[in-house]
Amino acid sequence: MVAFTDFLFYPDYYGLVSKVVTELPTYYLEEPVHKNGFLGEVRTYCQWEWADLQLLFVLAFIWTIFRWALTRFVLQPLSNYAQLTEANVKKMPESAWRATFYIISWSFIAYVIVGSHFELFTDPPSVFKGWAPGMKVPSDIYAAYAIQGSFYLHCMFATIFLDVWRSDSALLCCHHVLTLSLIGFSYAARYHNIGILVIFCHDVNDICLECAKVFIYLKVRAGKFYPVCEFMANIFFSLFALGWLMCRMYWFPLKVLYSILPSTAKVYYQDHLPFGIEFNVLLWLLMAMDVYWFSLILVFLFKIIIGDTKEMDDPREETDESSLKVGIDRKRLSVNGHEEETIPVQNSNGVLTPGKAMNGDGVKHRQPHQQNNSHEVPNHN
Repeated sequence: MVAFTDFLFYPDYYGLVSKVVTELPTYYLEEPVHKNGFLGEVRTYCQWEWADLQLLFVLAFIWTIFRWALTRFVLQPLSNYAQLTEANVKKMPESAWRATFYIISWSFIAYVIVGSHFELFTDPPSVFKGWAPGMKVPSDIYAAYAIQGSFYLHCMFATIFLDVWRSDSALLCCHHVLTLSLIGFSYAARYHNIGILVIFCHDVNDICLECAKVFIYLKVRAGKFYPVCEFMANIFFSLFALGWLMCRMYWFPLKVLYSILPSTAKVYYQDHLPFGIEFNVLLWLLMAMDVYWFSLILVFLFKIIIGDTKEMDDPREETDESSLKVGIDRKRLSVNGHEEETIPVQNSNGVLTPGKAMNGDGVKHRQPHQQNNSHEVPNHN
């Protein structure tokens, strides 16, 4: 039976860092090394079939076709029907597609972990129990690997050629390369138990993020503001921030990174485990990326707390032509003794900003009870 304590930390942060600092240098100096170096270990311990690689490319092509069909026949018509802003017409289908994928894929990953391999999560050293080069990968984990590997192969293509380019898109490409390296490397070395935990700790956050962005893009339709979408966006963003803190800043280091330390890895397996340094470096690089993105979340929350911003901007898109707006300032301002509500307007770069009606500045004054029948978001010059 699953207990609440199963989801709590294994060691603590201090114990993790102290072990990393003391154990990895010793492991590097004392662990046996193949006479032909890294390539010798790859030839000795890594096994894969060409059919596996072919399956990844076939599935990546299928994801691309499925995304195109979903966008072309469902999401794009919905965006046009809702009369979204020009920038959001392009971005809403992106997020809706990714939300759809992550909901399906992470649900399957959670089923695999909780339903069949929960001991990997509750007892991290067990990831190496029974390890052997070329061992048979359980069919459910193999399916999860095929889905994830092909999706990130598709994401590499999509980030460069299909998606709206953002300020961290280059870093996102590096993330995809790193993720593909970890998926392929861990599968070939039969460290799939580690890989499935990494996926489990990361993808749930993407569900909340993409759902939040979908509601963000739906907040302004045909020039009209919909508070319920803002409310749902805030709910999903809150879940995203809490999920990131729990899964990537808490479970990932204290479950996954802890499990690959030399002393922990050899609790159930006493012989030589190859690629100890390589996997530690790759996974700690992934942790560094998680910390960087978490810092953006903290910066955003800090600005909200101190009142530096009235809108919940995505810090990644501050330099983008189509800045992501997570919230629209609806604070009532006093103008010549009259209260008016700030409304979303679009500047010359197509960026939604809170508009303010000012008399004598060439901007139309919006009366509190005036009906706006325009289907266009007014321009702010």
